[in-house]
Amino acid sequence: MADDREILPLDAQLLSEAIFELNVSRRNVNIYPAGHPSVARSLDRAYNSLEKLFELREDITLAIAKDTIVIDDSVLDKKNTAYREFALHLNAMNIACVTFTAGLPKDELYEFLRFLSIDATDLAPEALQEAVREHNLIHINIGFIDYGAFSFGEGRTEKEGSGTGLWERYIRGLIDGTLQTEGISDIIQEIPPEALADMLNKTNPGEIREEGCERVISTYMKQSPETTLSSMELTRLLDFISRLRPELKKQFLSSAVKNVSMDIRSTERAIREISVDKIIELLSAIDEQQVTIPAALKNLLDKFSKFYQLNSEDTTFGDSIIADDIFLSPDVVNLLGTGDFESYVTDIYQKEIEKVLRFDVSEVAAKELAELRKACSDEYVERCFNQTMLELISSDLISEEEYEYIVNMIKEEAGQFIETGQYGQVLNIFRVLESNLSRERFPDISSDALKDYKSPEFISQFIDSLRIIGRQAREDALQLCDYYGERIISPLMDALIDEESQTIRHFLISLITHFGARIIPVAIKHISDSRWFVKRNILLILGECGTKEVLPHVRPYCHHENPKVSFEAIKCLLKEGDSYGVNALRGYLKSENKEVVEQAIVISGIFKVREVIPELIQMLRKKDISGKDIYEKIPIVKALAQIGDPRALDTIRNTLSIRSILFKGTVERLREAIYGSLKHYPVDKIEDLIEKGLKSRNERIRDESLKIKKARRG
Repeated sequence: MADDREILPLDAQLLSEAIFELNVSRRNVNIYPAGHPSVARSLDRAYNSLEKLFELREDITLAIAKDTIVIDDSVLDKKNTAYREFALHLNAMNIACVTFTAGLPKDELYEFLRFLSIDATDLAPEALQEAVREHNLIHINIGFIDYGAFSFGEGRTEKEGSGTGLWERYIRGLIDGTLQTEGISDIIQEIPPEALADMLNKTNPGEIREEGCERVISTYMKQSPETTLSSMELTRLLDFISRLRPELKKQFLSSAVKNVSMDIRSTERAIREISVDKIIELLSAIDEQQVTIPAALKNLLDKFSKFYQLNSEDTTFGDSIIADDIFLSPDVVNLLGTGDFESYVTDIYQKEIEKVLRFDVSEVAAKELAELRKACSDEYVERCFNQTMLELISSDLISEEEYEYIVNMIKEEAGQFIETGQYGQVLNIFRVLESNLSRERFPDISSDALKDYKSPEFISQFIDSLRIIGRQAREDALQLCDYYGERIISPLMDALIDEESQTIRHFLISLITHFGARIIPVAIKHISDSRWFVKRNILLILGECGTKEVLPHVRPYCHHENPKVSFEAIKCLLKEGDSYGVNALRGYLKSENKEVVEQAIVISGIFKVREVIPELIQMLRKKDISGKDIYEKIPIVKALAQIGDPRALDTIRNTLSIRSILFKGTVERLREAIYGSLKHYPVDKIEDLIEKGLKSRNERIRDESLKIKKARRG
């Protein structure tokens, strides 16, 4: 059953929590020394999130492309702040992909986060790779970007070249139709035309179907109903096609023609803005490859071809030349002659003129336009206005009447900031008012304003905002919750109890557990709620408090009729090493309900409960009657490996000797599971198993044995 999970897609919520906690841990490790409570808490949360993912998959690979994270050829939401920030940090360190492997110890995860905290600004790639080796990462593999190395040939695997094949994977995914194109266009457009052509030139033309060509072209051009074709995109497209092999040129040119024919007006504008040479190049390529083109595009190209074939000699009037309706005098005409031009213009100045003529202003214009749009956005204007008002009430330039007027104006702004998730702006308002109150600056007005912000009505507005938009501004939301302190715990708990969305419940729980032991009194009041899911959530919260104070309130629920409640109670007790939880777990290991038994086995491994090793060994020794009996030993093997107690090895050796003609395939999967878990045991206790595994006919068993042997040498 555990092996089945390895081929399932990762749970989106678990993945989101894992990346968020990794990002928070990265920050804390960068700020605080080892052993600091903030580091310990965030490291525990990140480690637990990864452990949950490892229950689904043996390894998780995050591919990084600028500000984007890609998993299994799926692009994660680029609007998610945690995804974007984590991706940008890794990208700044020249990291293309990171693979986490099951069995990752917490100390190694901390070393990985320490590596991420180094300043890589001036480090060469070799220095970064050396830094990775110094941190001794065994279960975490880091691939660095190397854009200078591309290989698209047959027989090349994804693992070769790590980061160097990232663009290749995307292009191969577009050709095969296995890559979701949503959100990937910006990444594909970063590939220079010559690099894209070079990758495709190394492929077999027979492997590329018409649909694959169209996906590459439309993604490279960022073609959609909401966009129009620009001259820069058309020029880049022509540069790419001109560098293709003849066998590929016709295929991609045909797809390009179809795409540019979708919006003939924008195509006409783009053609008018590109050089004559590019137009001639396009016409020549279409004629040479004998590409069939739609009538509308044919008429447009015919018009341009005739236009450029007209006599281009300048019109004269007497001794003058008419250029763009401007009369140039004979003196100027003589100046433009070869001899006179060189007399008046030096070589250096001529090179400067040529540089100006070659300069492409489109990128500068696009950047300035983006900055202008940002400066004109409602959100930016509101922030600037709020900042100005706060500076005014902090100064001594205004009267009491003006102070009161501005404070009331800021109240309206605060309500809008809450609704739009700009919690940082609300915190700025609170801090300024607190500062004014401490300085006794119009204390009555400042105090009344702060009371309004701490009123149940305003807190309720904040809670409603958290449910809708809080996940997108998690860090600021946590800071605002910290400001309110214990005052906000009860409203958050009430919101959690009433919330129907699982995603929002997870978010609210993360906010509540942020307060630690302070939430215990409120949580205990709700633990007697008759609804099972409320009990389950309260027990989960109490389990995150990390204190023995809650144990007497938790123990009665270890035997609740709903297994989800009882197992949450057991987890809470196991975290504190309470023997009552161990005994309850033993009882569930003997249950007649197979699903309950399997859950108890999994929990035994995750929490490394050594006390239940005899029960697990006895279950592993159980006589096999059917293939199902053999298959059910796999989670037991994995749980024992997570505990890592050598007492289990003799039974493991006996299990390897199982033979079955009828269920040969199932037996082989059990052996693979055993060798996949041996790395958790002391190496000196499993040398005989390693040597036997190296001689196995099963490739996976040989590979696992070789990994363990190499790790021992390292």
